[in-house]
Amino acid sequence: MPSSRIDVVTISATLALLAARLVFAQEPTRQRVPPSPAHHRPNEIGWNLAPEDQKYAAIDGDHLMEFVKDQTAISRRYRDHGHPQYWGRITGTEADAENAEWMMKKLKAIGLEEVHEQMFDLQPQWVPQSWEAVVSLNGKSIPLNSAQPTFLSKGTNGTVELEAVYAGMASEAEIRLGRDVKGKAVFFYSNDTGSRHAGISDNAIKRLSDRGAAAIFVILGVPLDEKTQFYPVNAPVPTFSLGTKEGLAVRDMIGGAANEPVHLKLSLDVKMQPGLKSGTVWGTLKGTTDEDVVVVAHRDGWFEGANDNGTGVATFLGLAEYFARIPKTQRKRTIIFAGTDGHHDNGAESGVWFLDHPEFFAKTALLFNCEHTGLKDTGLGLSAYSNAPSTYRWYAGDSPALLKVAIHALDAFGVPTFPDSLRTPSGETTRYYFLAPSVQIINTGYVWHSDKENDESISIPGMAAVTRAYAKIIADTDNIPLADLRAKQ
Repeated sequence: MPSSRIDVVTISATLALLAARLVFAQEPTRQRVPPSPAHHRPNEIGWNLAPEDQKYAAIDGDHLMEFVKDQTAISRRYRDHGHPQYWGRITGTEADAENAEWMMKKLKAIGLEEVHEQMFDLQPQWVPQSWEAVVSLNGKSIPLNSAQPTFLSKGTNGTVELEAVYAGMASEAEIRLGRDVKGKAVFFYSNDTGSRHAGISDNAIKRLSDRGAAAIFVILGVPLDEKTQFYPVNAPVPTFSLGTKEGLAVRDMIGGAANEPVHLKLSLDVKMQPGLKSGTVWGTLKGTTDEDVVVVAHRDGWFEGANDNGTGVATFLGLAEYFARIPKTQRKRTIIFAGTDGHHDNGAESGVWFLDHPEFFAKTALLFNCEHTGLKDTGLGLSAYSNAPSTYRWYAGDSPALLKVAIHALDAFGVPTFPDSLRTPSGETTRYYFLAPSVQIINTGYVWHSDKENDESISIPGMAAVTRAYAKIIADTDNIPLADLRAKQ
């Protein structure tokens, strides 16, 4: 009996093993498939020109890119000549003067007339001399190398030491539920990546200022430790932008400190520099009537400023070249080019001048703002640029005639835009766009106002497409009467 039971068990186990082997044998052989090699498609998308638009192929993107590279080189020279922290084509500096001289030489070489610089006395300029920020806990320290003071930020009057606290996203709820921020250095995270203004994160900086924060650091949620220059944020205390990696390291240090305070050692030496000058660079292509077209591009920029506003200036010069090749007898309207100053300063001198002289636009058929005309698109990870430009925002005045021409030009050159236009143009002409029929095509992106906004970030076909669209709008409105271009919807 026992022997019989053992045989049954043995036979059952053998059958189970054979069945398992049979099933395994019926499965396909599994092999480790090596990954495919990385493939690279370097060419950016372009657009096939229709037969009637072949003439605009003369506006060549690679040539425009040389103008961008000239300007970024000016910025780097300024940085390398003793300005390692706050640098670029800064209004009122030697880089600004070099840029103005460079632009005038280009306009003269193109063949424009009346090329000159209209100088302005600048009000005292905010010039940070140096800064340093280090957080520490129990002998461990994190130097905040990506910290960049917001424009017009208050200085520290020497080195100060403050307790560092983290306020989440600095919402009203988080501030109420969190630690007291009075007298402390407050770090908060912002996913408002498209803003570089006072209103970032629904006015988080104001909430912290109102509660007595002694210093404020905005951890900007862009996945690179880039240095980002904000516009004024109107804080009464030293305020900085901060790269994500370093900012989150500070957050984790504060979060892991239990009841021990994390310390910040901070210094920001700021000077308000009087007696500086800058100017608008002018040039003219004469037409055959007393009507005109005005083309504007601001010359200054933070860091290398490849898109803001290297591409805008390249578009500006590309238009000058294109129309300079057309005989004067075939140009109905005079085209006036104005390379403006003060876009990134606290005076906006060129813009104020235009606003104060509405009579200047009495016979203006079109006013173009050339600004941010060629940034590449990036994914959310910002690990690589795409082979297409970032989507453009656009504005085309109130005239039905102008709107029709502008949309046709955008379509002709494949300029990617949001469906709806802006209600008012942002940027350089914001102060005075309503004084003439205005057009603007502009894009920004994660690297806007940062040290990553370099030559690599520029879409050459995108910049060419916008420049061609502007040229086509000028040409296609040439025979539209001034009254029709100024007509409101």
